Amino acid sequence: MTRFAHLFSRSALTIYLSVAAVFTILTLLVAIDPAMRLKHEDADLPIAAVDAAVARGRIIYMAEGCGYCHSQLVRPALIDTPYGRPSRAADYAGATPPLVGTQRNGPDLSAVGERQTSHVWNLYHLFNPRSMVPASIMPAYPWYFEIVDKVDAPAGALTLVLDEPFLAEGKVALPKPEALDIVAYLLSVKQQ
Repeated sequence: MTRFAHLFSRSALTIYLSVAAVFTILTLLVAIDPAMRLKHEDADLPIAAVDAAVARGRIIYMAEGCGYCHSQLVRPALIDTPYGRPSRAADYAGATPPLVGTQRNGPDLSAVGERQTSHVWNLYHLFNPRSMVPASIMPAYPWYFEIVDKVDAPAGALTLVLDEPFLAEGKVALPKPEALDIVAYLLSVKQQ
């Protein structure tokens, strides 16, 4: 042990070379090697053309602050397995800004377009989440729907029919274009 200590006390060049060697080895282990592995594992996914309704729905999603309660980032943890595979950097290719979320009060939406594929279910859930999930803490978004008398609803129009307390008797909800855009965005959120 004294020989080793004596070696470093004699030459500043030995100390410098030792520190440089440790720094180089740690840089290779901590930065370069993981980056090289990620480069091969996370090959760029093709950026699909975005439908206009999906783009508008994404803007509304951001404006409503949905990312404050819903993440779009699946962590490599056992608790996240129901949401799909762990997220990769390539999942956010072309997304400006990437919507990873800030916390998860509601379920992760990384692959919601694969897990909840029903257009109608998503509309009901948007109108009033408790109509579909009684314990939901998500706020309702009724301003994206027009409430009309059932007899005044256009024939063949997509209408939401709910019992009280969600809608008054004899009333139906007609989704506005914004509601359809939000649902189009949610159905487009998939892991590739």
